[in-house]
Amino acid sequence: MQKRIQELDVLRVLAMLFVITYHFALQYDAEHLPCFNLFCTAKNYDFGNIAVTIFIAISGGLLYKKYGSIIDEENSAEKKTSLRNRLKTFYIKRFKTIYPPFWILALYIPVTMIRHYMVDGNAFFMGHPLKLLLTVVGFDGYIKTFGVDTYVFCGDWFVGAIVLLYLLFPLLSRCYRRCPFIMLSVLTVLYACQYMIPAEYDEVFGALPVTLSLKFCIGFALVGNLERLKNWRVALASALVFAVLTIVDIPGRIKTDCLGSIAAIALFVVVLYIAPHLFRLKAVAVLLPKMATLSYCVFLVQHVGIVWAQIAFIKIFEKIHWNFTEWNVLALLACTFLAITVAAWILKRISDWAVERVTKFLSCIS
Repeated sequence: MQKRIQELDVLRVLAMLFVITYHFALQYDAEHLPCFNLFCTAKNYDFGNIAVTIFIAISGGLLYKKYGSIIDEENSAEKKTSLRNRLKTFYIKRFKTIYPPFWILALYIPVTMIRHYMVDGNAFFMGHPLKLLLTVVGFDGYIKTFGVDTYVFCGDWFVGAIVLLYLLFPLLSRCYRRCPFIMLSVLTVLYACQYMIPAEYDEVFGALPVTLSLKFCIGFALVGNLERLKNWRVALASALVFAVLTIVDIPGRIKTDCLGSIAAIALFVVVLYIAPHLFRLKAVAVLLPKMATLSYCVFLVQHVGIVWAQIAFIKIFEKIHWNFTEWNVLALLACTFLAITVAAWILKRISDWAVERVTKFLSCIS
């Protein structure tokens, strides 16, 4: 069993914080409520991009560290059988991680369909029933990013993106293992070519397969060189890059995704250097690893949690005749973060229980 990399737990929790603060600020701004620009947007990037880039890089890096070698087996029949078995194990584990919590949350959709049927007589309120298949496979949010109406409820586009990367993992891993420099160079060139796409499509830039694949493979390199990156000179240079990208406004379309990705990689390196010092604190050493295990479930529930919490806060404030200010909204952010974390913990417990029961049942009948 591989030893857990504690530094990556810090990055996971940081990604959780960033994705919540980003969507929290967007939601409150949409309702014209005062809100500090805390971990939401900077001069050249937004913290939602930072969160997703870090999460994808960590996912790619850890998968490559654990499974990268299985792709390059020799071509004998025995080796091929071993490769198929290990790939099967890989995909079963990914399936158990991704789909159970997603499907549990997606149970809200049939409830909503019943409500729509009772109100207006139309259960299929988002169009053709076959669109529900996109929800089953986790691509409803991802497809919606490209302008297609779906029955998406949770996870936004991230679920489909991570499933796509897991499907591509054998190909990406094989190419990277054979020649990492050429692999990263080709993806970088393809990524740059995407800027030939008209600017009106910039909103979907971060969800394009090449963008996702490049960040995923950068994770291969980052996690594979963790010890080399734990250098004060590298950390200092990365801190300067992050500071410049945060403070200095750089014009042009590259701030669409590119500068945010660079800032995320720079922050990755800085946190990697700082993290061991944080774990000297007993509370951090105990709490962070537990919170890190909730990262995927937090990504699933955070958007819905923010909206529901906001609705509740608005009703409460109206009832007690309070006005929203930047400071009390900051307190509401803390309450929302706590509520989302608790909801993610409950979702993970239910999901783990369901997976355990189904696994035992299948083993009994096989």
